[in-house]
Amino acid sequence: MIDGIELASSGLDAYANVQETIARNLANANTVGFKKNMISFKTVLSETGNTLETNYGIDHSHGNLNYNGNTLNMAIDGDGFFTVETENGMRYTRNGRFQLSTTREIVTDTGAKVLGQAGPITLPNGGGEIVIDKKGSVTVNGKVIGKLKITNFNDLTKLVPTGNSTFGAPDDAIDDSGEKKFNVAQGYLESSNVSVVLEMVDMISNMRSYEASNNVIKTFSDLMERLISNQSM
Repeated sequence: MIDGIELASSGLDAYANVQETIARNLANANTVGFKKNMISFKTVLSETGNTLETNYGIDHSHGNLNYNGNTLNMAIDGDGFFTVETENGMRYTRNGRFQLSTTREIVTDTGAKVLGQAGPITLPNGGGEIVIDKKGSVTVNGKVIGKLKITNFNDLTKLVPTGNSTFGAPDDAIDDSGEKKFNVAQGYLESSNVSVVLEMVDMISNMRSYEASNNVIKTFSDLMERLISNQSM
């Protein structure tokens, strides 16, 4: 009976974590390049009883590409991530909502520098037509000024979310094989891969499971009280 209470109790914690994960996904359903957070559980046997082990993950499936015509907005059609330089080091993102800094560097909407093969990409003064081709070459008035650094990974499970739709990753997760299957789409943005409808369905199902576990605990608690009461008579 005690084992049942402990398992149901750990179930309550698990369902609370699921609810938090779903809430995070829903909050970012309209965030460019956001990847759905996932959570799963398995029962673990130990000397102290059965508990639920929590496992977190990221769904790296691609979102839809939506056209908006902004010259500095970009999306990756295929595999890979834009490489950006932040105050905390190198990061990787599918969020291509870029803009120009005051020093005419291409940066993210949070100010991180978008990296090319030779470092940050700086546009020349005077303006002009900006064209980014399918392989990431950036030209201004017909002159190539850089090429976007698109990074691929051999193990996406090693990517760690670092906020603002960015990820950190160890060097050994980077795929340097040279086989890069992607096209850069200028004037497009990749939507979040979160389905609001599915998240709402999961939320309702999770709430019902939470209530069921809570009822189990209440039932066990009532039985324990009756047993104790009967023994004291």
